[in-house]
Amino acid sequence: MADRMSDQVYLKQMQYANADNLNARILIHDLFSTNQEKWTDFVFKHLLIEKDMQLLAIGCGNATQWQENRTRFPQGSQFILSDLSIGMLQEARAGLQWDPRFSFYCGDAQVLAFDRASFDRVTANHMLYHVPDITAALQEVSRVLKPEGLFIAATNGNEHLIELYELLNNFDSDYLYEADKHARFSLENGTDQLDGIFPDVDVSIYESDLWVTDAKLLVDYTYSMWDVMDTIGEERRTEMQVFFQNLIDHDGGIYIRKSTGILLASQQSGRIDSLGILKAK
Repeated sequence: MADRMSDQVYLKQMQYANADNLNARILIHDLFSTNQEKWTDFVFKHLLIEKDMQLLAIGCGNATQWQENRTRFPQGSQFILSDLSIGMLQEARAGLQWDPRFSFYCGDAQVLAFDRASFDRVTANHMLYHVPDITAALQEVSRVLKPEGLFIAATNGNEHLIELYELLNNFDSDYLYEADKHARFSLENGTDQLDGIFPDVDVSIYESDLWVTDAKLLVDYTYSMWDVMDTIGEERRTEMQVFFQNLIDHDGGIYIRKSTGILLASQQSGRIDSLGILKAK
């Protein structure tokens, strides 16, 4: 199962063939996060998009980040949204309603088809742990990023959603929590990977957890994960919903810890501090 984290054929044809699995996960975080600040707003304030800037989003998914904030971006700014999955890009394009500031590119983050120093901002939202050669992708980001530009990479920590994984093990002992689920590029080791390529690196943590009060939506979320589908068959959906509902009835909700944030990187030493991003947070 661990191989599926970076299996591009599986990711493109199954897990992210369309946005259904991603939407199930986004919905849980939108409805039940304990932080009143939405994740998309948290990311937005780190971008510092100004007039006429050029931005590349690698692994854009269904473009929720860009849909929810598009009225806040200056008219002169231009965005290229890229993804490995054509299905994802189709949903991204439809969601942005043909906004002329946005164009779309289907391709591999390990080999970006753009000239050197093309972008003021490059983003990678919860996707680098899916890339087979993370170092190659980071080197490509460094190549296409302008010297004064900023790279914004979102990822999770090693204990992200650990209570959910423990509950799933209680529900079915065959389900085993993978401690290194996101460890290929995580909050714990991502800075070290960036340090080898960018001279200026920092981290910004999104302080939030989940308090889930809808058993069905939690089941939908759970079955959006491939390791659950491989271990706990679809035929147990109803049984799992009853399991979660009993916990909600007893405690009023299900607490699930989150560990997520943003890693920032620049080719210029001191650039992140000079922009005042972390102070503004």
